[in-house]
Amino acid sequence: MVKLASFLAVVVIISVLVALAAAPAAAQEGGGQYPSVAGLTQFSAESNFMSLAGYLRWMTFKEQSIWLSVPEAKRIVAEQSGG
Repeated sequence: MVKLASFLAVVVIISVLVALAAAPAAAQEGGGQYPSVAGLTQFSAESNFMSLAGYLRWMTFKEQSIWLSVPEAKRIVAEQSGG
């Protein structure tokens, strides 16, 4: 039982260290850049049947593990669309 608890503790510690090491790399990878939705049609298969703001929020979460607010996503979509 002690061996199992020790093993689980080591696994948890390694997992935390890996997550902490990967977090700065993921933040730098995004570099404040957001996925482009310019040229996509909202509520179509190419936008996964979402609004462009919703699709941008989802893609940003997948790539950078951060959720954009809805107003922020709408602003970014307007900027990317030239409006």
